Amino acid sequence: MKQIKHLVLMVVVGCAASLSAQVSDKKWAKVVSISATPSWCTRWITGYQPDEIGGFTEAKLQDSFSLSDKSLQTKNFGLAYSRKVNGFTNFVVGLSIVNTGFTRVKEGNMFRYVIHPDVGVYPNLVQAGLMEVHYEYRSQYAGALFAIDKRLDGSRFQMQSASMWYQLGVMPALLMKQNLQIHTVGFTMPQGNDFTVADYVANTVDTGVVLTKSQSVSVNAFFTAALRLEYDLDPKLHIYASPRVMLPLLPSNRGVQTYWSPQIGCEVGLRVPLD
Repeated sequence: MKQIKHLVLMVVVGCAASLSAQVSDKKWAKVVSISATPSWCTRWITGYQPDEIGGFTEAKLQDSFSLSDKSLQTKNFGLAYSRKVNGFTNFVVGLSIVNTGFTRVKEGNMFRYVIHPDVGVYPNLVQAGLMEVHYEYRSQYAGALFAIDKRLDGSRFQMQSASMWYQLGVMPALLMKQNLQIHTVGFTMPQGNDFTVADYVANTVDTGVVLTKSQSVSVNAFFTAALRLEYDLDPKLHIYASPRVMLPLLPSNRGVQTYWSPQIGCEVGLRVPLD
């Protein structure tokens, strides 16, 4: 008889916990989130336009770029709305500002070096200490996210006051702005240290050098994948951290190089129920 009472008690407690979970799940059926994502971007070059008459072969460009290209730190911002499909799945739509790119570093040997056609030539003979030119290739997109959230911890494994999710999605994106930002380190040009210019393709012909602007890819899309750890800070407020990978489906630019800009970041944000 005593064992039967214990069994009944366990069933009652289980039902109460299940009911509580259902109420909590119902409360979080519609959620809005706001986030910021510090990211690290790199580049993947798939094509070159060498100026062979000017002495720049494809092999020379490829070797030079591989030695001088570095990652670029950026920040993304997002606003999203998620709606529960079932107990462990959400459909997500959102708007994001996505910044991508990479950095190319030129070190030393600055005398008579043409920094950029719009900036000019370094005129001084002095070569002392650290002297670098940082070329930051930057693209900014407005993106629309469409994704599916799946909960990893379920009825058999649940963390107290926390939950674990993964997300897969696609983000069509429209190019808002693209430029080349140049920073000089260790020396100053007559115009200053920082310049925002356009990227050019140089072709040497009989009459001199012909410059044409590189071609921006105005419409792109990103495949996104993320893993989210969400913590119940308050019954009406969750905070979360989410490592995220974003892979472009099209190149960012076609110029001296055709490059793509994948990125990895850590999204941090707030989630608020609308129920």
